[in-house]
Amino acid sequence: MIRPLRRRHLQIWSALCVLIPAGIVTAWFSIKRPLHNGVLQPAAAQALPNIIFSVEQKDYVVRLRSSDTLPEQLEWINKNILTVPSAVIYETVAGGEDVKSADLIGRIEAKGNYYFPLQRNSIKEKPKFILYDFIHEEIIDSLNFRP
Repeated sequence: MIRPLRRRHLQIWSALCVLIPAGIVTAWFSIKRPLHNGVLQPAAAQALPNIIFSVEQKDYVVRLRSSDTLPEQLEWINKNILTVPSAVIYETVAGGEDVKSADLIGRIEAKGNYYFPLQRNSIKEKPKFILYDFIHEEIIDSLNFRP
């Protein structure tokens, strides 16, 4: 190598020694971090004061609650950790078994209390709630509320 070529070679490698780490640091800071709060449920709401219907099973308790000012609410209390991690709750009119025509209420995950607002007037329509595993596409349990 001749002298001007060695000087040019030194300048290029010196520039690369500075630019490559600067590029790595810039790329690292430009990545947007996803927000993750641990569970996929919204923050727990307060339970409404009036219990209309209640069903108690071995692994969970389900209550239909109401208030004078707010729409009805479904309270789901898991006593134990679910064996099916992909469980969702659907609401349908009593007698309905089809999940495709039912309304999605929400997802339950771990042990704890879950509160879901309801759209329909469930007292008059005699609701049926379906616990459904969407990965295996099978109904886990059905709950009928009867006064």
